[in-house]
Amino acid sequence: MILQIALSLTLTPPTSPPDTWFGSDKLKHFFVAAFTQSVTYSALQAARVHHDAALAGAWAVTGAVSVAKEVHDRRSYGLFSVKDLVWDAAGAGTATLLIRRSVRTRRDDSVSAAAISAFMSPASVLSGVAPRPIFTAGTHPNVAPRR
Repeated sequence: MILQIALSLTLTPPTSPPDTWFGSDKLKHFFVAAFTQSVTYSALQAARVHHDAALAGAWAVTGAVSVAKEVHDRRSYGLFSVKDLVWDAAGAGTATLLIRRSVRTRRDDSVSAAAISAFMSPASVLSGVAPRPIFTAGTHPNVAPRR
């Protein structure tokens, strides 16, 4: 009888854990995709690629890495998870939102420079704090775009 149980256990295929929406690896997918998105964007920006093209390139690389990981999982473990890809897209989307909110574009720079000059000059603000004015009247700090 022990031989029959042992034989039946060795002949049954291993069961893979169920693929749930909130499984243990979903946070890993989210953060690795966000990391891939931000590092790729930064690398493309360092190579002087325009902002919008760098975001598109980062999406392409993140998508390729995500699909390649699922193809690897399919070949290795027999499971291609669309839910993992959804979490990857959520991570990449979150990284894109953070990048868009933190990176200034030329349009943002021109608006902020116009707002500074229309509201008040830095010289009038700093001259009340410092014993001597740091800026002379009519000059503004050089606001250069981060590129």
